[in-house]
Amino acid sequence: MSEDNNSVNKTADIEEYRKKVKQRKLLVKLIVILALILGFFILLLNLSDIMDSLKGIASKIDTKTSNDVGYPIKLSGSASYAFEDFGENFSLLSDTYLYTYNLDGGQNYALKHSYSKPVHCANSKRILLYDKDYNDFSLYSKTRLIYKGSVEEKIVFGTISNKETVAIVTNSDKYSNNVYIYNGNGEWKYTRKFLNENVMNVGFSSDDRYIYVVTLGAENGDIYSTVYKYDTTNESDEVWSYRLTKASIPLKVMVKKNRVCIIYDNYAVSLNEADGSLQGEKEFQGTVTCFDNSDSVIGLIYYDSSSNKDVLMSFDYDMKNIAGIVVDPSVNKLITDNNTMYIIQSGKITGYNSEMKITAEKQVSDDCVSFVKIGSTFLLLGYNSIEMVTL
Repeated sequence: MSEDNNSVNKTADIEEYRKKVKQRKLLVKLIVILALILGFFILLLNLSDIMDSLKGIASKIDTKTSNDVGYPIKLSGSASYAFEDFGENFSLLSDTYLYTYNLDGGQNYALKHSYSKPVHCANSKRILLYDKDYNDFSLYSKTRLIYKGSVEEKIVFGTISNKETVAIVTNSDKYSNNVYIYNGNGEWKYTRKFLNENVMNVGFSSDDRYIYVVTLGAENGDIYSTVYKYDTTNESDEVWSYRLTKASIPLKVMVKKNRVCIIYDNYAVSLNEADGSLQGEKEFQGTVTCFDNSDSVIGLIYYDSSSNKDVLMSFDYDMKNIAGIVVDPSVNKLITDNNTMYIIQSGKITGYNSEMKITAEKQVSDDCVSFVKIGSTFLLLGYNSIEMVTL
């Protein structure tokens, strides 16, 4: 009887052991599956950065003119430098080189571009470089050449979306201007030709599907400006258009908060992004000199001919004026960041909120000719150096 009980107990122990082994195997499988799922989601979240690092992998730019890190960054000296921020980096363009630097002041690369009239513009991840009045253009990341492109006609100007889409505007023998759209790989995507109107600005929708083209034309001796919305996925006519019958020169198109805002030299207008209906407008008794916008506010400086003073003003995206203040006539650049507008005047960086209350001040060098802002850091371009200050 005892042997039977022992046999039963052994059988029970074996079954319990097998059960525990199965549970362990199941637990290991669950852990592996969860790890794979987690890895998959991490991959999805970082896919754009991974793809970004792979683009142009064979075209990494290794040339540098300096291995120094830190500030001040010494330059050869020029009055023709163009200075842009892009993401956590910044660029400097001269007649000969396109330089990119990280925020620590280290040079990412120095590209000898060979363009006759180089112009560049940047977003957070890309730099578009083109040869004005010539045929070539190229797209760069902070370390690599992504692609080179060329058009048959002479380039008037180029611009880049907040992503990777590029617009190149050219002259033409048969048309006033052509607009060519290229994707992030340099592949042609769309063309729009304008017979009797000059293209002044091009903007993009948030998903890059639509473009907003601002033109200038004349009819019976009167100047007019037209804003067109086009769908780049087909060759049909414009989605909508809006005509402004004023002698105003378009300076910039801004697409934010379901609004298409156009800044002219003496006027500003806000249109509904969906249907082109007028949402607001503002006329200036003088000439607009500089402007910038953020997700929160549009900042603008204009010379007021009635008072002979320069005025900094803030607007929302329906062109409703929030506040204004007189500033120094030497101010030639404005940076908006969130709800704050920054200018350099009287040897100081001054930050104003949208109600024109001073929120920040910092003494800077008198020889600063331009500046960019990255986070809380300001980079100041002088004739032969770049300095860094933090508010």
